[in-house]
Amino acid sequence: MRDVTLMAEDRLGDFFLVQRKGKIKKYNPAGKVLASTSEKGLTLIEPWYHPSIFIYTRNKQHYILYDRNFESREEFSIDPSIAVEPFLACPTHDNKLWIFDKADYSLKKVNRYTNEVIQEFEIDKEIITNQPEFTFLREYLNLVFLLDKKSGILILNHLGSIINKIEIKNLKGFYFYGEEIYYLENDKLKFLNLITEKEHEVQLPPNTQQAIITDERIIILNNSSKVSLYTYSLEAQ
Repeated sequence: MRDVTLMAEDRLGDFFLVQRKGKIKKYNPAGKVLASTSEKGLTLIEPWYHPSIFIYTRNKQHYILYDRNFESREEFSIDPSIAVEPFLACPTHDNKLWIFDKADYSLKKVNRYTNEVIQEFEIDKEIITNQPEFTFLREYLNLVFLLDKKSGILILNHLGSIINKIEIKNLKGFYFYGEEIYYLENDKLKFLNLITEKEHEVQLPPNTQQAIITDERIIILNNSSKVSLYTYSLEAQ
């Protein structure tokens, strides 16, 4: 598959590949295509928390909820009264939304049914002075994760305090496995336990572009003349 820009996984071990033009394919852990659709201008895909697949499109400032097979589609706009420039948005474990408003560099937790802002805080001023390029937002284990292309992953609690930072430049994305966050660096998957802060890593084949883990496999995208899909046993690495 060529031009894969995003990868994602869900709780069932299925995984998703998103192409540059917006084609989305869902696979089972063995690599069989289960469903597909297209969404132009896709900014973020999050299939983890709910029976629905969450997609955010920044250019239209709206989010989309698909069923697990891409057969039903609901579209919702973000109210301008909530965020002037809703640059990123993601779902929460309790069916709310986190919205990053680039206009004032704030994060807002919103009840998507009533448009009520439940929590709001501004990103630390020291971070803002470095003119960050935020590209990805996600909630996990009651923490908020914000990816800055220039510096790495900010890990915040729900009060807006930065409790940890993973320093790495030009990271395309990050993922979770149990109590761990993991990301790709120099052909290695690097893991950080969010509870104990213990670290470990898994060596991958040369020139790995992106990689995610399911309960049974490591799914690897290797970019040479084209993007290819490989599967590895996690225990075998």
